[in-house]
Amino acid sequence: MKAASLVLLAAGLSDSARASPSPQAVVQAMFDAFNRHDAAAMASLYADDARLASSDFCANRSGPADVLRTYRALFVAYPDIRDEVEQVVAQGDHVAVRFVARSGQGSSALAMPIATFLTVRHGRIQSDESTFDTGGRACTP
Repeated sequence: MKAASLVLLAAGLSDSARASPSPQAVVQAMFDAFNRHDAAAMASLYADDARLASSDFCANRSGPADVLRTYRALFVAYPDIRDEVEQVVAQGDHVAVRFVARSGQGSSALAMPIATFLTVRHGRIQSDESTFDTGGRACTP
């Protein structure tokens, strides 16, 4: 192979290695990290200005620090919590996921259906909006 071809091949490989993962792959990584209870790995998937909204939040949250705070608290409250993904629909930068959060330990048993709508750009979650029935529980600040 000629030297010029090797240089072009190497340049092409390094460009593909830098390509952002697909939005669906980022969301899958988020659920994998959740099921490992790895809040730090989850936080690393969110953009610095990411917006988080949830049926049980009193106000929207933003950025990796709020992701870390939110999920660390959830993992303490429900030490065995796991998400069972039932359906994923992806269209461009948008990914919708229907899943059930399950736990038999912690503050109370849980089997909660949740729908989450995410926007992923450049390999990072920009927005994450989850909706579910709070059962009348007060919101968390």
